Amino acid sequence: MAMIRKRKRVTIGVLVSGIMDVFTESVCKGIRQAARTLDINVVVMPGKYLDRDLRENRELMYEYQYNTVFSYAGKENVDAIIVAGGSIGCYTTEERLRQMLSEYENIPCVLIATKLPGYVDVTFDNYNGIHEALEYLIDKLHCRRFGMIGGPASNSDAIERKQAFESTLREHGIEVNDRMYVEGDFSKRCVGAYRQILDQNPDLEAVFCVNDESAMGFYEELDKRGIVPGKDISVLGYDDTIAAAKMQPSLSSVRADPAELGENAVKMALRMVYGEQVESLTLPTKFVLRNSFCQRLDQKEEAADKDLAETVENLFDDIFYRYLHEDMKEQIDQLRREYQKLMENILLLFDKHEKSMELYMDIQTSLDLFFQMGAVEYADMDNLLLAFEKIYHMLKRNQQGDGGLFELRDFFSVIYRKVIRAMDYHLGGIQTAQETKSYSMKLFVRDMLQFEKGNDQSYAAILNNLGWLNIKNAFLYLFEKPIVHLYLEKYKVPKSFYLKAYLWDGKVYSVPAIQQKFYLRNLFELPFVEEPPKYSMVLLPLFSNELLYGLLLCDLTDELFANGEFLINQMGAATKMIDLLKSNESIQQQLEESLATLKENNIVLNNLSRSDGLTGILNRRGFYDTAEELLEKGRAQGKTVLVIYVDMNNLKIINDKYGHEEGDFSLKLIGEKLTEVMGECGVAGRIGGDEFACITEYDGSEEGQEILSRICRAFEAFNRDSEKSYNVTVSAGTCVLKPADRLTIAEAMTQADEKLYEVKKHRIKEVAKKK
Repeated sequence: MAMIRKRKRVTIGVLVSGIMDVFTESVCKGIRQAARTLDINVVVMPGKYLDRDLRENRELMYEYQYNTVFSYAGKENVDAIIVAGGSIGCYTTEERLRQMLSEYENIPCVLIATKLPGYVDVTFDNYNGIHEALEYLIDKLHCRRFGMIGGPASNSDAIERKQAFESTLREHGIEVNDRMYVEGDFSKRCVGAYRQILDQNPDLEAVFCVNDESAMGFYEELDKRGIVPGKDISVLGYDDTIAAAKMQPSLSSVRADPAELGENAVKMALRMVYGEQVESLTLPTKFVLRNSFCQRLDQKEEAADKDLAETVENLFDDIFYRYLHEDMKEQIDQLRREYQKLMENILLLFDKHEKSMELYMDIQTSLDLFFQMGAVEYADMDNLLLAFEKIYHMLKRNQQGDGGLFELRDFFSVIYRKVIRAMDYHLGGIQTAQETKSYSMKLFVRDMLQFEKGNDQSYAAILNNLGWLNIKNAFLYLFEKPIVHLYLEKYKVPKSFYLKAYLWDGKVYSVPAIQQKFYLRNLFELPFVEEPPKYSMVLLPLFSNELLYGLLLCDLTDELFANGEFLINQMGAATKMIDLLKSNESIQQQLEESLATLKENNIVLNNLSRSDGLTGILNRRGFYDTAEELLEKGRAQGKTVLVIYVDMNNLKIINDKYGHEEGDFSLKLIGEKLTEVMGECGVAGRIGGDEFACITEYDGSEEGQEILSRICRAFEAFNRDSEKSYNVTVSAGTCVLKPADRLTIAEAMTQADEKLYEVKKHRIKEVAKKK
């Protein structure tokens, strides 16, 4: 495996809030599409929110770990950065946001959805779209009692939207007071704000939510109170996300497509990289009417008849606008052609005085093909149905007599039946896909927990299970050691990262230990990949509670926007498990090594505790233990055993006359000679002072005379040849133990000692050799 040198391609880092946020998803899709078009790389770094207070929410208490990914963007690895300051900084002050941005002061920077003097930004016109929507509520629906759920007081978008809300009401003579406005946090979790606006204003007719996500949460509170949007109260959102069109009822919103923010931000950042002077950009917004407004029947018809001169092309863009920033140009172009053909043929059919059956059948075929091509899957269904309503009312005015009107109604009944069938088929497909996804998730969770060893092969196994997220390329970096990172503690980026494994084009590779080490400067270079294509990737932190384990750099897929945090949680748990297994294996190895050392030490200690320090032979304890073993072994094998009690003669005399060194020499000599005589069939031990004992297998018929004779001869030989001026002699008594005897060693020693006593009565006390 060799490192690949690659050509330089512009890389832009993108700092956004949560990967699963609706706003983040749209922004990132726009950025991804622009990056593909402009042949550049992007790395999305989804943190969370600056300075969000997590102490009271156990569910979110480790959310701060996500923000560590912001620290990995630097001039050494990205050419420019895009910062979604409006969402990242929605809980903090302008000063704190500036402090964060100062860390990237040497890098070209574009802000999204927030304005700070001295920075280039791309934002929405926060006035016209809101003004248009509120005027509709005031002029068409005659609403006079309004409320607004806003955003954080320090957020520039929230400030501008509040100003647009209040100025429009004043413009129409509606009094503005403090009860009408409640501050939220851009999320669907600000339940307190929803309750407060309803409790303070029990007669509300319309509520403007600062964004669509806030409106989602507001819907939930309305449902708890039995209040129905579009019937009991009108609700307006902002952003016009895909989710807005799919809410029940569908949400009227101000179209401010975050994908356009992302797309334009990439273009502006690239121009800055090339040294161009770039000015801030404000994008237009547009009011989109849906079912969350309380409309009367005559107003629905009026809404459908509005702008009848609008072209079929514009209607199509309204229906499929969310996919203009996706990599779906071919599919959308095919849908556009079929849609144009369908609408033109419908107009042509009812514009003729005589109906053509051939044209009618062509329309039916086009309609079926239109739905087969995924019209329901890609469409904003409210806008699609509204387009059919517009065509219907336009044709209705041109019909002569009841017959033509009935015929028109029958024709559109067929269209609506086909729409219902297509939606039913689409929902069935969604259910099947969801079941498949659930099964894949179960397998993913199962495989994430089935590690047996804490080695690098286990890390490679993690990357084997990312197919259900449509991830084909991924790089798993770990820190040298897990990093303890506490809440409110400043995060320090490690000096190096270790690439344990990578997934490329669906195939997993383990990285040899010698090639694993990388640095911040080459974190996004995709090592070991030959000429990688332009990429859009996301950098995710892997953590468990206070411990950070590493990073996952992988494809930015649509599936991640729905499952990104689930992936982080599971992979964080997996890396933690592998680390624990590794630690356990290390501890186990240390334990085994310690046990081996302990065993060796115990053997040494045991030998020391069983050995006589002066003579080196067994001491009293060692002798008795060994003798018991030899006795049992002899009995088991039917052998006779001889026990010998030995006493040194005249030790005191030698000590007194020749010195204690000579006395010690004599004791050592006795131990040596007794060991020699016992050989491999017995053992000798010093059991105290000048007393020794021996035990050995014995097949003689007498009371051990043969062994005693050998002992005497051994000392006679030494005394004869020795230059010592004294003789070393011993006295001994024996006890023969036959297999049937039941005496213990202690009892046998007593008998031998008694015989020794008789022998010692006759010992000669002369020690000195005769000259």
